[in-house]
Order: sequence, then structure tokens, then C-alpha cells
Amino acid sequence: MQIGDCWFDAHEHLLVDASGCRWILSVDEFQVLSVLAKNQGKVVSRFELIQLLSSYDKDSLRCDDQLDDVIKRIRSILGKKPYSLLDTVRGEGFILYPSQTSMRYKLLSSPTSQINTLQFLFIILVSLMTLYGINMHISHPTVIAPNYRQQIMMHNGSSSEIKFYTGQHYEANMKLFVKQMISQMEACAVSPWQSIAANVSTDRKLISFILRNNRENGLKFQTVKLMSDNFIADTSQPDWLILSGICS
Repeated sequence: MQIGDCWFDAHEHLLVDASGCRWILSVDEFQVLSVLAKNQGKVVSRFELIQLLSSYDKDSLRCDDQLDDVIKRIRSILGKKPYSLLDTVRGEGFILYPSQTSMRYKLLSSPTSQINTLQFLFIILVSLMTLYGINMHISHPTVIAPNYRQQIMMHNGSSSEIKFYTGQHYEANMKLFVKQMISQMEACAVSPWQSIAANVSTDRKLISFILRNNRENGLKFQTVKLMSDNFIADTSQPDWLILSGICS
């Protein structure tokens, strides 16, 4: 029976290696190799091989060590170029390959295997192509300019940048609404925020404020949401600015 570059003579209990050297197998070696050869390409459990050796030796511990010696000797005869034909499957047993396993299989099954330069370059090329494909499907951030922007000075000498986002709605009512808001913010005695951004809903019934202030220990943010059926009437007095925390 051909096993890789070796020939297994089951009648003579011989294993002939690639160089033509004839190795006489012991009884244990012959029995183990016979089972492995009969199940080439399949995993033979360690327990099954120990049971085979213990059929005439009742000491199971000795059979366990004996099996390791048998596997080691068979593996040395079969050779290890480029990989051993007799492989250990952790937690299961052993497998005898009918021919030398391919590089592709061994690379996937063994994390300690080394790769050559061409394989390394191929992996790098595939990685770069993958990253390029991902980058093509990533949308870049969009910068939205505010519809209204104004820098206002507070009574205490500090300044705040006011930005209003109203979408595509520039009608007179929206302009009047924003103008009233900004004029009330200008009347603030003190504003703890260096930047005030407001997003106004289409129906002008919801305003979302994002308040930002730069501090020595980092940025401070605060969000405020206001709802009203008539903001122009409800914000006619600037008290709402203090209640919402925009002014202090």
C-alpha cells in the first residue's frame, strides 16, 4: 500500500521509505499502522488505538505511553517533508493522509505554520482590495451650513455664536421667528455658552438646542428641547431663556 512516498508491505510487516530503506515494524507498530492505513484520511481515536494495544496487555497506562512511542517511530519513518503524513488531531486522535497534505490545508489548520513571500504578498493584496471596496461604500460626512448665523455680545463682555437651522424654509414667518429669538438672546445678561445651535422644525412647534462651552477640562454640552403651539407668543418674554438654561 502506498503511503505518500513510502510503501507499506502488510504481508512482510515492512515499511519502505522514500530512500528505499526497509524498516521492520514491531507488532505494535504494525497493528497501529494497519488501522491508520485502513482509515486513511479519517481520524482514528486515541482510545481505539489504546484498546488495540491493550488487547494483549492489560496495563492501560503502559499502553498509553506505548502508543506515543509507536506514533513517534512511524512518523519518523514516513518523514516530515514538507509535512508529516501522520498528524495529531488534538482531543480526538490521529489521522494518516494518503499523500502529502497541501500547503493550503495546513495553513488553515495550523496557526504556527509559516507562509512564503508570494503567499504573504497575496494576502496583503487581498486585504488592500477589501479595504478599498469598503472605503468606496463609506459615505463621507456632510457639513450643513446654518440658515442664520450671528455673533452676539453679552452684557458682561462675553460673546456667543448663535446658529439656526431651519432647512429649506425661508418664508417671512420663519425669519420673524428667528429674529425674535436672536434679539431675546442678545438681551441676556450672561450666557454660559460659547456656541448655541438651534434646529427648528418645519411647523415651528419644536426647537432643539445644542449648547456648547469650552472649558479647561474639556468641552461641556447640553441639549434642550422646547415644544409649543405658538412660540412667538410663548417666547414674547425672555424668561424662557433662563428657565431653559440658555441664559443665566
